[in-house]
Amino acid sequence: MNSSQKKSVFVLSQLVLVFLCAIASSSIYAKWDEERDMTTNGKEELVYYFKINEQGQKLVLDKYVKRLIFIRPDKFYKRSIKQIKIDGVVIDVNSDPFSHYPEQTAIVFENKDEVLKKLFLAKKIEFNVLYGRDEAVSTFQIK
Repeated sequence: MNSSQKKSVFVLSQLVLVFLCAIASSSIYAKWDEERDMTTNGKEELVYYFKINEQGQKLVLDKYVKRLIFIRPDKFYKRSIKQIKIDGVVIDVNSDPFSHYPEQTAIVFENKDEVLKKLFLAKKIEFNVLYGRDEAVSTFQIK
């Protein structure tokens, strides 16, 4: 091999190394569990990301409708969520309970793409759930 070929091989090996490091570092970020579901017509498989906290509450990241779904099986179905904290940063949200599934509450936000990216990379998500005048804090650690 001449010197220009050696340089090309060296540069290419460095690029491969950088690429492999980038892939490895992405696994360091938040890890959501995956759940797969088929569409009603059975033609398309959908992938949802979720986390379950220590209290048995489930948080689903719905990238298709660009929202979070908070699932808490309890007797208090009238709940509202006005803010969430993603790694300590407060984000205003709106919540809307599902009529057919009262244990589920949809959480939507203004800047959907930006917030979804933050959620996907988050290490800790917290929010206050209001049940009338009572308040409960839900925390999800994403490892």
